[in-house]
Amino acid sequence: INAPDHFDLFYLPPGTKKMTITPDPKVENVATFEILKKDLTMGNLIRFKLLEEPQVIFAGYKVPHPLEHNVILKVQTTNC
Repeated sequence: INAPDHFDLFYLPPGTKKMTITPDPKVENVATFEILKKDLTMGNLIRFKLLEEPQVIFAGYKVPHPLEHNVILKVQTTNC
């Protein structure tokens, strides 16, 4: 009853950005990526692959709400 329509889980209206990138003003070499219409699986896959790179210090993700298929990914890198 409260669950969104299955079509809404992956469809983005035309003109909508798939991802937004926001640099962190407080910490150097940190950015937050908000990826729309993706779930925990994609967030974990991206985090895992990022952590294989030697330039990546930190990579973590969260899903703001279980019924919203959006992933927020935070990444910190070295000064490369």
